Amino acid sequence: MTTRGALRDLVGLREFRAMWIGSTVSTAGDQLAAVALSLLVYQRTESTAWTALTWALTLFPPLISGPLLGWVADRFPRRTVMVTTAWLQAVLMATMAIPGMPLWAMIALLVAVLAISSPYLAAQEASLPHVLPPNRYDDGVALFGTSVDIAQMAGLAAAGFLVAGTNAGVALAINAGTFVLLAILVQVSVKHRPAADPLGRKKKDDEPRGALTLMVSEPRLRTLLGVRLLAGLAMVPEGLAVPLAVSFNAAWAAGLILAIEPAANVLGVALLFRLVRDPAKRERLIGPLAILSLGPLILFALNPNLTWTIVLLVIAGIGGAYHTPARSAWMRLLPDQYRGRAYGIGRAALRSSQGGGMALAGVVAHSIGSITATIAGAGGIGLLLATQATIAWRRARGRNDTKAVAI
Repeated sequence: MTTRGALRDLVGLREFRAMWIGSTVSTAGDQLAAVALSLLVYQRTESTAWTALTWALTLFPPLISGPLLGWVADRFPRRTVMVTTAWLQAVLMATMAIPGMPLWAMIALLVAVLAISSPYLAAQEASLPHVLPPNRYDDGVALFGTSVDIAQMAGLAAAGFLVAGTNAGVALAINAGTFVLLAILVQVSVKHRPAADPLGRKKKDDEPRGALTLMVSEPRLRTLLGVRLLAGLAMVPEGLAVPLAVSFNAAWAAGLILAIEPAANVLGVALLFRLVRDPAKRERLIGPLAILSLGPLILFALNPNLTWTIVLLVIAGIGGAYHTPARSAWMRLLPDQYRGRAYGIGRAALRSSQGGGMALAGVVAHSIGSITATIAGAGGIGLLLATQATIAWRRARGRNDTKAVAI
């Protein structure tokens, strides 16, 4: 992702180091908790339906809380928001770990924990441009993103062994401890900064009326959000991973197919930041890499075997590295007083596109009776949209290369 010197520079920044370590550890803990609760639900109910519903619940709260609570990160000091929400999550998660806690209460507490995560993440994302020097901002965003991917994979891999060797309560207690660590690290290491928009800005006649209006009316912000929402099509193979693996008479490969996207994305980001050090040049590659993330899926029309399926998915996953420069450019373009709200809306939109794309793919595959044709169709549609987005991004940038939005 970065050279050793750049990585040392990032880790040497006290504020960034605290946020990075805390976020990475708590992300791994979240995976432990999600798996532990799902296994606990299955043990108590012996119902696959309730187990699947519990897992699905981990996806929905941010879709609502992101747009509804993102404003908290703009109206209050962001360090205060991060510390307060981390302590609340620690208390709620510790309550879940109490032996004999009813399932309905545990699920309700989990929903609350996930909902509270939205203002924390909005405050964290909006703080990074202040915490990081301008020449290290892109590197910091890349390190955050790849660390989260690795932490998710590590947490999921460790969860089964931990829960099997101990019990679900231990995993939940460990996750509570990660939130305590996160709160302490942010409190002692991150500087206090005034709220970006404490009472809500008084609107002038020529100003946007809100974060959503700004996001859809400014060409660069609109295009960057649009190109990131293409993830909904790129995630189609993951949504069909199990039936795709079964079609190869290799059910064991379902986990491999699911792991390819985050692993290949980490590799792609590493290559991108290693080979292209200039942020402006990386931004010019957003469109071509978006095309690369979807183009290989078209070749599923040829009904590739398992080996070629892995190759195609690795190539597409590497192309998905475009999300990192797109994410940093989008946040850099946003005025500070809108960053929390915009992040909440953008994250909910991205999650919706990913979940909706996978769900729709399942319906289409069932209707037409072909998994590979569904993936190829998603790739074809995605390629057209990515090409259009590439042209729009090139046009939108124009002479405004990464300047702040004027409002």
